[in-house]
Amino acid sequence: MSSSNSRPSISSRNYLSVPAGDYPCGDNLYLVVAPTGGRRWLFRFQRSGVKDSMGFGSARDVSFNDAKDKAVDARRLLAKGINPKESRDAQRRAQACPLFAPYVTAWRDTYEKSLKHRASRNKLKRNTDVHCAPLHKMRVDEITTDHVIKLVLDPIRHQVENVRDVRQRLKLIFDAAIADGHRKDNPADYDTKLRPKLGKAPKRGRVRGHHKGLSHRDLPAFMLKLAASSDQSARGLEILAMTAARTAEIRHMKWNQIDFQNAVWHLRAADIPEETGGGDGEGTKNEYDKLTPLPRQALSILQKLYEARVSDHVFPSRDLTGPISNNTLLKKLKEVSGDPTLTVHGLRGTFRTWAQDETEFEEEIVEHCMHHITGDDAEKAYKHGSAINRRRKVLQAWADFALN
Repeated sequence: MSSSNSRPSISSRNYLSVPAGDYPCGDNLYLVVAPTGGRRWLFRFQRSGVKDSMGFGSARDVSFNDAKDKAVDARRLLAKGINPKESRDAQRRAQACPLFAPYVTAWRDTYEKSLKHRASRNKLKRNTDVHCAPLHKMRVDEITTDHVIKLVLDPIRHQVENVRDVRQRLKLIFDAAIADGHRKDNPADYDTKLRPKLGKAPKRGRVRGHHKGLSHRDLPAFMLKLAASSDQSARGLEILAMTAARTAEIRHMKWNQIDFQNAVWHLRAADIPEETGGGDGEGTKNEYDKLTPLPRQALSILQKLYEARVSDHVFPSRDLTGPISNNTLLKKLKEVSGDPTLTVHGLRGTFRTWAQDETEFEEEIVEHCMHHITGDDAEKAYKHGSAINRRRKVLQAWADFALN
């Protein structure tokens, strides 16, 4: 092999005629000529102190100028911190079969049109974009059951309901991939692939109730401590407790929703903007507007807040640009209760337990107070009334109990 000083310079004219050896061509590009006469283009580079290389093909198939262009493109990727070899391999895989990320995005755009509630669409997006993120750069046809278990399900194994939701979504996604001809089997099929390895999943009824709530017997003392606090977060918790409202509904409560004369809080299904993460962007949870009768004690608190209002929101953020945060309410709840395991949403369960154990109110009316519209679709179609007077009696009794 010739020394570097005696090697002829490589140009577009002579690269097919030089003898055996390695010839630098600039921009990290080399012409490698074998003793047998075979010659190929090689791009040599180094990342994080590790030497690597990638081939650009045979010199008989790829011209000198094309190889130089490839080398320049590879150097640009290196300058951006991208491994050009990994980038090329990913592009080759995607050409043979789509990567999971673009495929699942296209699938979700179609599938979510069948979902009625915004909360369901938010959950679907979180399932595909967050929980399934480890699969995003993999080809749809190379994902195995072990990938599904180790990369997606194991990290959230303690979140039993999330595990169930994610594996159900993955099954649908891979069913679609089979229909599109990208796969022949479903690595997320529960009965044939997941259950033999994971075992039987816990029943839904055994894993629900993760929103730990205050005992209704402890509520009067808790409300007394809240009343001693001057923070608006304490007022928010008081109104939430007395109305059995959801956290998102209280956070996004606005003054134009409050009818002081008739003691009613009118919340439309579209009044709460779509949010992601934390499960808070649920609006009124269903497609029905919510008309909530306000107990006397709640109305009194709201009237005082209205006189000192500084925002369209009843409970604004500190900078007055939006609503109070979830964490602010949760922090106040834990501070006043002394129990770090409680959740704000759990106060709804406190109301439900009180109504069931301590009263004889009709279950349908109690559920309506929580904005759970009972019955099948046919029954709901004929339920035009709001039962507001009957619900007012329930919530007033509840407020009287909480503030006795």
